[in-house]
Amino acid sequence: MTALFSGQWPLLPLLPSCFVRVMPHKPAHDRAIQDEIERIWADACRAIPSLFNGCVFSATRITSGCIDGYWTEYKSVLAQMKKPELFPTLRLQPLAVIGLLETPEGFVLGRRHPSSLYQGNFWQSPPAGSIEKRGTTHHVDLKEQLLAEAEEELGLTADLLEVGAPRLVARHPGTRILDIGMPLKTHCSFQQVKACWHASANREYDQLALVPHKHRAEWLAHHDILPTSRALLEQA
Repeated sequence: MTALFSGQWPLLPLLPSCFVRVMPHKPAHDRAIQDEIERIWADACRAIPSLFNGCVFSATRITSGCIDGYWTEYKSVLAQMKKPELFPTLRLQPLAVIGLLETPEGFVLGRRHPSSLYQGNFWQSPPAGSIEKRGTTHHVDLKEQLLAEAEEELGLTADLLEVGAPRLVARHPGTRILDIGMPLKTHCSFQQVKACWHASANREYDQLALVPHKHRAEWLAHHDILPTSRALLEQA
């Protein structure tokens, strides 16, 4: 990933046809590493009892047209996030989707809740979230993943949204998380989006804000917008 930079986050433009290919699972770690993963997970669960050890996707190879990787446990990803020095052993690059939602009046940003495990108080373009194994399916459908996040985080169902093709992938420093940025559109007004969010979404964000088309440059001057969202907003 060498093409562009956004606030020290490497960015790679993606082809509209970019897809994710699931490869065979990697071998298990040795006992000492696994014990450390379990210790970090136990500490995190004591702090946040609602944590769930789901199955998430980790990338091994990224090009503009294809992203290879495999399914792994979230507890391993969390361990590497909490202790980045585990990366040389775990080599995890968790894949996530992030959308830039456009309403007729402008774009939607959300402020991540202060109590978030990661990046609390920063503005992000929802929906966004790790690529997770949903149901029994083994493959990765980027559109389905983003729509699932939209319903969880904004209360917006698939019939209200139009998902565009992948535009870019950005790598977080330290945690090695990889965001796949994609545009979304809705015919709903910002107030309707906000009403859906209040009624049925989770509390990933404590505020939603509208970025009117004509005020986009003013918002881009803010220093607390996460780089993937900033890059999507710049390209919109």
